[in-house]
Amino acid sequence: MNSNFLDFSISPANLLTVYKSQSMREILEKIKDTPLKKSIFYIYGEKGTEKTYIMRAILYQMPTYTLVRNTRDLQGKLANRENIVFLIEDIENFDFSELENFEQLINCIIFLQTVDFEILLGEGKIDSQKYDFLKKAHKIYIPPLSSRKQDIVPIANMLLREISEFLGIPPKELSKDAKEALTEYPWPENFYQLKKFLTKSCINSKHKKLTSKDIFNNFHDKLSIKNFLESKIGNFLSDFSRIENSNLYETIIQEVEKALFYLVLNEAGNNQLKAAKILGINRNTLSKKLKIYNLI
Repeated sequence: MNSNFLDFSISPANLLTVYKSQSMREILEKIKDTPLKKSIFYIYGEKGTEKTYIMRAILYQMPTYTLVRNTRDLQGKLANRENIVFLIEDIENFDFSELENFEQLINCIIFLQTVDFEILLGEGKIDSQKYDFLKKAHKIYIPPLSSRKQDIVPIANMLLREISEFLGIPPKELSKDAKEALTEYPWPENFYQLKKFLTKSCINSKHKKLTSKDIFNNFHDKLSIKNFLESKIGNFLSDFSRIENSNLYETIIQEVEKALFYLVLNEAGNNQLKAAKILGINRNTLSKKLKIYNLI
C-alpha cells in the first residue's frame, strides 16, 4: 500500500459484503476482473455518490501505487516511481496532451466525474480529441443512493465503524426506527450526505444506539410524508372516531389528493402535461381530478 495514502485503498471483497444492490456488486466484480496495467477508468455518478470508494477499490488491486493529480508531480523525484495512478477530476479544463510526455510513467488513469462523457461531448464541454481518448476507458456508472435502498443500511453500518474509529469513540448502532428512517429518506446528496448526518449524530449522541431523532433531529419529521400525515391526521382522528359513517378514508384521500394536485400544478406553472408527468399519472386523469376539485 502507498505510504502517502495509508489505509486509503479498500478491498472490493470487503465492499461486496456491504453492497447488496446488483448494480454495485457488478461494478466490484468488474474491477476485480479488469487488468490494471495501462488502464483507464471513467467513474461517474451524481454528486455525493461513492466515486472515491470505487477508486479505492481499484487502488487496492495494486500492491504499491503513487496517486498523482497534476503533471507537475510527474517531474523530478516522482519520475522514477512505479505504478503511478493519475487522477483527473476537472476534465473540461485538463490538457490531455500533457499526458503524452509521461505516457511511460503512468500505469493507470482514473477520471472522477458527475456525468457521462457522451453528454459532455453533446453539450460541447469536451472536444472530439478528448472524446476519442475517453472512449478507451472502462466506464463505471454509480447510481444514486435513492435507487439502491437495499444498500443504505449496510453502508450506514460501514460508515459508523469508520466514524467511530476516526473519532476514537465506542462504535454506534442503529435502532430499528433509525434503519427505517434512513431507508425512507431520499438522500438527494447521496452517500456523502449520509456520512455527514451519521458523523454529526455520532458526535452529538451520548448513547450507543442511534435513533432517527439522533440522525435527523427535527428535519426528518418535516421531510417525511409518513410522519407528516401521522401527525396531522392524529390531531383530529379522535373526533372522527366518535362519528358513525364518517367516511374517514375518502375524506383523507380527497383532501390529500386535492392539496397535492394544487401544489404540483403551481410548481408546473399550471402546465397540466408537466404536472401529470411529475405526478406519474395520465394527463386526462389529472384533468378530470382538477375539475372535480374545482382547481381549473
